[in-house]
Amino acid sequence: MSSDETSGQSGALARMLAYVVIVLSPLIIVALVRPATDHSFVYTIGKNLALVGFAIFAMQFVLSARLKWIERPFGLNLLFSFHKTMAVVASLLVLSHPVLLVLGGGKRSLVLGPEVNWHIWLGRIAMVVILFHVMLASFRLIIRLNYETWRFIHNVVALVFLPLAFLHSWKAGGDLQLPAMRVLWVMLFGSAVAAYGWHRFVRPLRLRREPYTVTDLRKEADGVWTIALAAPVGVPRFDFLPGQFQFLTFRRAAHLPVEEHHWTISSSPTETGVLRTTIKESGDFTATIGETKPGDTALVCGPFGRFSYALHPEQRDLVFLAGGIGITPLMAMLRHIRDTQAKRTVTLLYGNTNEQDITFRDELAEMERTGVASLKVVHILSKPSAEWRGERGRLDAEMVAKLCRPLGVDRAYYLCAPPAAMSQAIRVLRQAGVPPRRIHFERFSL
Repeated sequence: MSSDETSGQSGALARMLAYVVIVLSPLIIVALVRPATDHSFVYTIGKNLALVGFAIFAMQFVLSARLKWIERPFGLNLLFSFHKTMAVVASLLVLSHPVLLVLGGGKRSLVLGPEVNWHIWLGRIAMVVILFHVMLASFRLIIRLNYETWRFIHNVVALVFLPLAFLHSWKAGGDLQLPAMRVLWVMLFGSAVAAYGWHRFVRPLRLRREPYTVTDLRKEADGVWTIALAAPVGVPRFDFLPGQFQFLTFRRAAHLPVEEHHWTISSSPTETGVLRTTIKESGDFTATIGETKPGDTALVCGPFGRFSYALHPEQRDLVFLAGGIGITPLMAMLRHIRDTQAKRTVTLLYGNTNEQDITFRDELAEMERTGVASLKVVHILSKPSAEWRGERGRLDAEMVAKLCRPLGVDRAYYLCAPPAAMSQAIRVLRQAGVPPRRIHFERFSL
């Protein structure tokens, strides 16, 4: 195991332990300061679940703020996956709170009675807000709610729920009368506000002061463009690992949309002063990417992710599996291997629909011809022309099993493809006995 992996694991363990302590800190304080209670067991459980639920919700703001010192050992994809899971856990804890209070001997009027104190009404509104959010999240794909609308609603719900829950618990919670708990509650709420403020206001303002400038736009394949971005004058370009990604917000002509999206950095870190990102036209926003002009600017936030061969220097025999635009992080790695003359052997299985869809075709052929990393490129086309002499089919389980022989445990596999193809490939590799530490992939969805 490399020193990077060891330090990464220790850092991840420390952060996970800190998270557990923080979300359980309300229970720890109550147990130490007020160990006895006259409430029933069920009532106490309902009360305690709400305390932990609030702590988790407060930490959700911290987890989603893209803080690099938190993200670094995990990668942003894993951190966001955990964020989604904990949102479900916190919602269930909070929604069970009034039910358990009533079952534990509390008055039903707390839930249904019209004549209750204002802070109880705040709690009820918070429950309705979070229940609405859970239902919307459950049916988001069915009702085809686009990401931008979902993101807006998600932010509004978070900004409404947390203050309501804070005020409700501050006034209604008996345990919140303890000085230590009040200090903790202010710290949790303050941390959430600070993280949100940094993410939504402070960092974007700093990025606007030092925008990157578009210097070149190049068409790589049908509907695929590479944009070169130069760092601001006098500002060094940030360091990154080959395979990492960034968030970009383009500032272009007035009629073009302004949205933030994440894309892989397709250039090698060895290319000084510039970032290149390769983008495929695949939606309303990216359909306009070809209208980007030199001189346009972009806000750049990065780098993120742990999908990089550079984090595993002991792995020498590499197999890259790419589908479509999934070639971009692997291309960044190949360029870095070429530029640094790293001692690696690489087999690339690259799936596309037809010849026109193959991105970086000429550059890959040149790398293969000149012996970069003893590179062997195998193109797989699902709908090739009649003249095609290469592999035909899809990058599925059968194709992976056929082309990756032998599926040795000494090889390392890097996968970036559509979810279905990647899942099939991972299953084939695991069935062949390849250990998880040698299977690298990154599933990233917001």
